[in-house]
Amino acid sequence: MNLRQRLQQPTPLHNLFLVTPANWEAEWIADSWESLTLDLQHGMIEGPHLLPMLQAIRAGGSIPLARLAWNRPEGVMKALDYGVEGLICPMIDTAADAAAFVRAAKYPPLGNRSFGPFRAGSLNWDNYFDTANEETLCFAMIETAAAADNLEAIAATPGLDGLYVGPFDLSVSMGLEKKADFSDPGLLAIIDRVLAATKRHGLFSAVFTIDPDDAKLMAGKGFDLITCGTEDLIFRGAMRRWQKKVF
Repeated sequence: MNLRQRLQQPTPLHNLFLVTPANWEAEWIADSWESLTLDLQHGMIEGPHLLPMLQAIRAGGSIPLARLAWNRPEGVMKALDYGVEGLICPMIDTAADAAAFVRAAKYPPLGNRSFGPFRAGSLNWDNYFDTANEETLCFAMIETAAAADNLEAIAATPGLDGLYVGPFDLSVSMGLEKKADFSDPGLLAIIDRVLAATKRHGLFSAVFTIDPDDAKLMAGKGFDLITCGTEDLIFRGAMRRWQKKVF
C-alpha cells in the first residue's frame, strides 16, 4: 500500500523519525517500521543524504516521508522527485503559508510543481503525472500559537492532505510550563481542535510523540499517523540500559 492507502486503514500508521545519515541503519530499521520520516529540519540529514537513504528505506520495505527544512519550493520539489510519499512542512502559521506549500508540491492545476520526477517516476506509478497529486501527501505542521489561531483557514487550504501536530514548538509558542506535556489541558484542547478540523475537511491527522504512553494516548484519540520519536532517542535509551547491565 502507498501512504494514502495505508492511512485510510482503521489502525494508525506508526512512524519513526530518522535524524542520522546512516543508510545501512535506515535499511534495517525500515524492516521493523511501516513508515519512516527523514528529518531535514533538525536532524543531521542533509540534501546529499536524501537519495541513498530513500533507496535504503525502500529496500527495507517502509513508506518514506520527509520533514522539510523549511517551506521552500526547491526543497519540496527535490524531495518529491526523489520518491518521498509524504511531506511534513514545519512552521505553517497561516493559510497563505499552507497554500505556498501546496503550490510547490502539486502539479497544475492544484499547484506549480515543475515536472521532472527523476527517481519517483520510475517507482510504482504507471503514469506518475496523473496520480502524483493524489498519492503524494502534504502535511502542514500545527506547532505555533499563530497556527492554532488560524487552524480552520489552514485546514481549508485546497490540496492540503493533512495536519501534523508538533507538540514541542507548540508548547513553547503557547508559553506552557512543560514542553510536549500531553496531560496539559491547553495542549490537549488544541489537539482536539486539530482532530475536529481534519474530520471536517477530510484530512489526515498526525502527531509527534517521544513517549510510548503518549503514542498510545494519541492512538486512542484517533490519529491516523503517530510518530514515536527518533531512532537516535531509542538508541540512546538502549545504550543507557545496556551500560547499566555491563558496569
